[in-house]
Amino acid sequence: MEKPASKRDATLAMYNFKRAVVGGISLACILLAVLLYIASPDLNNVLLAATARIGVVMFAIWLAMPQLRGMMAKLPSVLPVLALVFVVLCAARPSQFRIIGSLLVVTTALVGISKWIEKISKP
Repeated sequence: MEKPASKRDATLAMYNFKRAVVGGISLACILLAVLLYIASPDLNNVLLAATARIGVVMFAIWLAMPQLRGMMAKLPSVLPVLALVFVVLCAARPSQFRIIGSLLVVTTALVGISKWIEKISKP
């Protein structure tokens, strides 16, 4: 008689499935871009450009998924909500993106530097 899979095994199986789906979408988009280029080598083709870009970005996500999974486990759960609010604010007021983006970059750098200083100053 088989033992039921543990919750960890089910989570790992779902993660592997999601990674396979992302890889499949990436491969399909890249193959479609190649076929579109072979059919019509006009580089002004919007569908060719879109599928090539989406395929490359999805491939990068597929490569980074193990690191992203580990990173997301360590980050607070409110961070995706804050990121969504940031994107909406930047879309609503693109002229203020420079200010908000600069503040975000400076804050991130200061937090990183302070953690680094704290780490090296411990005996």
